[in-house]
Amino acid sequence: MELADHWYGKPDTGFRRLGTSLEPLTADLGRRRTPLDRFFVCSAGCVPHPDPAAWRLRVDGDAAGHTVELSVDDLRALDQVTVDAWLECAGNGRRLFETVGDLEISTEHKNTRWFLGAVGMATWTGPRLSSVLELAAPTSAAAYVGPVGLDHDNSEGEPVRMSLPLEKAQHPDTIVALTMNGADLLPAHGAPARLVVPGWVGAYCVKWLERLELSSTWVDSYRSNEYYVLRDESGAITGPATAHPPKSQLCLDWEAALDGGPVILHGYARSGLAPVAAVDWALDDGPWQAAELLEDLGRWAWRPFRLPVDLALGRHTIRTRATDAGGNTQPREQAPHRDGVLWNAVIPHPVVVS
Repeated sequence: MELADHWYGKPDTGFRRLGTSLEPLTADLGRRRTPLDRFFVCSAGCVPHPDPAAWRLRVDGDAAGHTVELSVDDLRALDQVTVDAWLECAGNGRRLFETVGDLEISTEHKNTRWFLGAVGMATWTGPRLSSVLELAAPTSAAAYVGPVGLDHDNSEGEPVRMSLPLEKAQHPDTIVALTMNGADLLPAHGAPARLVVPGWVGAYCVKWLERLELSSTWVDSYRSNEYYVLRDESGAITGPATAHPPKSQLCLDWEAALDGGPVILHGYARSGLAPVAAVDWALDDGPWQAAELLEDLGRWAWRPFRLPVDLALGRHTIRTRATDAGGNTQPREQAPHRDGVLWNAVIPHPVVVS
C-alpha cells in the first residue's frame, strides 16, 4: 500500500522513502536538536495508529511480582525526566558498506539502504523505565527486559521485540518517552509511548510499546538473536550490538557543491561508549588537524563541531575522525557485516568546487 507521508505525521516532501522508512533529503540535521520535519523514520512495517485513550502498556513476565497495565495518564502521573539524546538506526550508513567500503551486504536489507540520514537529535520526556518496571515488583531473578511493539505487521514474522539487560533498563536516563522536542510523539515516532535507550542502537528504542516483559533469561527474537548482532570476519555472531561506537559526519550533501576559498564546515560527532573528546579532520591526503568542538549539550547528546577549510577548484575529499574519552577512535577501514550494521569508519566525504 502506498502511504502519504502525512500518515506518518510528516510533511509530504523532504524525505526519501526506503520501504516503509523515511530518510531526510537534507544532510543538515540541526545542531541542538533535529526538527521533526527532518527526523528520520525507521519502521519495519506500516506505522500503527493506536487510540491513546484505549492504549495500555502491560508489564509482566516470569520475573514480575505481579502484572500491571498502565494508561498514558498513569505514565504521566509518574515523575517525568527529560533527556537530550541522539537516536540512530544501527543500519545508518548501510549504503556506505557497498559504495565506500566495497563490502557486500545481504539482499534482505537492500531496501533500507540508509545513507547518513538515519540519525537525529531530540529532547525526550517521560518516566524512567525503572519507575515503570518497579510498579510490577521485579523479583531478584530479573535479568532482562523484553520491550514489545505494536508493529506486528512486518517482514520479520513476529512482533518487534528486543532483549535489554536489566542494568541498562534501570539506568536513570533510560526512559519511556511520551514527548519529543516538547510535543506529543508523532505516530511515526512511536505514539503514544516508546523507549529511549541513550547511546545504544535504535532497535532498543522500541516504538508503539504494548508490553514490557520482565524476564529471568535472555528474551529471544529475530532482532536480538540474528540481526542486531556483532559478527567477526567469518560472519559468526560474537554478541549483541548495543552501544554505538564513535562516529562523525559532516552537515554536507554527498558530493556537495561548494564555492572555492575559505569556508567553515559543520558536523556532529557521537559515541555511545564515552563522551566525545576530540574530532580531527583532513583535506584530501593532507595531515589530520583538530576540529573545534562546539557546545557540550550533555552526555547523550551529539557533539557539534566545525572546521575551517580553504578549497581550490576541483574535486576534494574531506575526512573527519571522532575519538571518545575512552580512547575509542573511528577506524580508517570498515569491518564487514553481512547486514550492514554499525558503520563507523572514517567517511571520505566528496565535495566539488566550481
